[in-house]
Amino acid sequence: MKKSLLSLLSALALTGLSAHAQEVLVGVPISSSGIFSFANLPARNGITLAAEEVAQSGELGSVKIKLLLEDTNSDKNQAVNLVNRFLNTNKAVLILGSTSTVEAQAYLPIAQSKKIPALTQASGDVAVIGDWIFKANASPSKIMESLAQRYLKDYQPKRAAYVFNRDNESYVQQKEGVKARFEQAGVKTVLEETIVGSDTDFSAIVTKIAAQDIDTLVVSTTGEVTANIVIQAKQAGLPASVRIVGTPSAASHQFLKVGGPAVEGVIFTSDYFIGNPSRLNQDFIAAYKKKYGIEPDTFAAIGYTVFKTAAAAIKSAGPDYSPESIRKGLAGIKNLPTVLGNGSLTQTATRTPAYDGVVLTVRDGKFVQL
Repeated sequence: MKKSLLSLLSALALTGLSAHAQEVLVGVPISSSGIFSFANLPARNGITLAAEEVAQSGELGSVKIKLLLEDTNSDKNQAVNLVNRFLNTNKAVLILGSTSTVEAQAYLPIAQSKKIPALTQASGDVAVIGDWIFKANASPSKIMESLAQRYLKDYQPKRAAYVFNRDNESYVQQKEGVKARFEQAGVKTVLEETIVGSDTDFSAIVTKIAAQDIDTLVVSTTGEVTANIVIQAKQAGLPASVRIVGTPSAASHQFLKVGGPAVEGVIFTSDYFIGNPSRLNQDFIAAYKKKYGIEPDTFAAIGYTVFKTAAAAIKSAGPDYSPESIRKGLAGIKNLPTVLGNGSLTQTATRTPAYDGVVLTVRDGKFVQL
């Protein structure tokens, strides 16, 4: 009798361990509030939608992914605290998020030092932090390359001015991606002005820009700030002949909402285009609209891709689902169907997928492909 009881207890213990091993804990530090929420809130929505789809599909079998979703409030120190908690207290085996390069640069070194894989949608080239860090979206230089090439071909610019966010490495890199291509093609840099993300009054800068002999203004900052700069520049007398070039942040609902008629004709590049006719994208749009009552933007699509990529890596990591196995799964991602770029995602040796951006403009208050 005693022996049978011990056997039963042992079996129950093993069952408990087995069930626990099938729950994969994933930490997601992502801002639902603050200056980066314009991108991170739709990204969070995309992650949540993808998680629900994966759970309902049964594609992971008995494995359950538990998301630890927490708001960083767009504060890098809060992001650091959350990641420390996810790893030290919750024992998460994977970190996802965020779109903010400022936050990512602060917390990703923690994941690297603890040898926990991290898959981020930060715009900047953060994979260089270490071999445990992966990006789910293309690098700033790659995504801006298609924009610069297309713009040079279509408009033959001669003289350009630049305004960019100096306190966010992503926007510095995006600006440089365009500027380097422009200067290689002989476009003269007339003026460079810098801002910080919290700035709201750009009157001095735009007055200076409006007085310059330029045909192109490149603005590299958040969607809302870009819209405000465009509005204030036009109020300051920027000639209608000056074309305005933006970065992927312009592909957000907030850019259209804030900019209104002033942002008509702004040209930018995006990881995602809602007009992509693929079945995968059409299903994504329908599911997103049903759940959130609004069409997805580029950040929602990137968030959706982040989780789908993580799920594919976890699926291939079994049966132990250790950080090392998940890391190998991430590195082995090849030809994963995606709503981004050309519809296929493969991790490169630099742990950053490569795909061309989609060149868009604003026409009649909507994003359209050039």
